[in-house]
Amino acid sequence: MSPMPSSPSHKRGRPPKYGQPAKVVAITLPIDIVNRLTAVDDDLGWAIVSLVEKSQRRTTRSPVPEAQLVEIGGGQSLITVNPAVFRSLPGVRMVPLSETQAFLALESKRGMADLELAVQDRLASLTRGSRHRPPLERLLDQLHTWRHNRTLSFESRSIILVSQRTPARV
Repeated sequence: MSPMPSSPSHKRGRPPKYGQPAKVVAITLPIDIVNRLTAVDDDLGWAIVSLVEKSQRRTTRSPVPEAQLVEIGGGQSLITVNPAVFRSLPGVRMVPLSETQAFLALESKRGMADLELAVQDRLASLTRGSRHRPPLERLLDQLHTWRHNRTLSFESRSIILVSQRTPARV
């Protein structure tokens, strides 16, 4: 299967699994390797991506953007953040795309102004010398810049998060 197209006609559907075009591949692995990969993540694809990203971060020092717009096709983008930099924001859930990228899901009926307010509220709760302040201040500046960019428009959509339950032990 070829990588997912990013043509203007591709406007609907779910975002790419890894936040970028992907390709289906079939591989044969030793069982012990499969077992070790599932210890990293139950989804073998995510386990492989996580390990490769972790390995590349050790060998390359290219900085991971704290916040960016990631195109998902049809001229639409998601705001993604580095979850290692931003722990939690009131009314905001970080949905992982990879170890270094998560998109932001707001509570129902919330929008861009609510996201900015959540960042401002978090900043107000931090002391001046907190190491968490500078990235939050940069995120707030970036959100402000995007919101005032006349070439961008924002609309809130609902997402459905499905979590695997751990069976209760009897």
